[in-house]
Amino acid sequence: MLTMWYFVRRRGLKPRSEWTVSLDEHLALMKRQHETGNIVMSGPTPDRQFGQYLVRAASRQEAEAIAAADPFTAGGFTTYEIIEWEVHQIMGIGPFTSEGLSLPQRG
Repeated sequence: MLTMWYFVRRRGLKPRSEWTVSLDEHLALMKRQHETGNIVMSGPTPDRQFGQYLVRAASRQEAEAIAAADPFTAGGFTTYEIIEWEVHQIMGIGPFTSEGLSLPQRG
């Protein structure tokens, strides 16, 4: 299976005072997604305006399904954007030359 990476940023559509889904419901889903390896890391921005997470999936459709399953989003309280991310390096590991990335060399 080819692994693709997707950066998801979730933002509120309604004021938090109107949300009827609890943080614990959201966190239970996040825990399950972490346990299956679908979500690698997650957390909010310091001002709590956005929730962000890195999804590992076989396709954009799979990443969309994971993001849409968030109880906050499924309840209509948040929406999200997904950015496909071609990860080349992580924690100092990976190619750090254009040749290593199989990119054309510039003259």
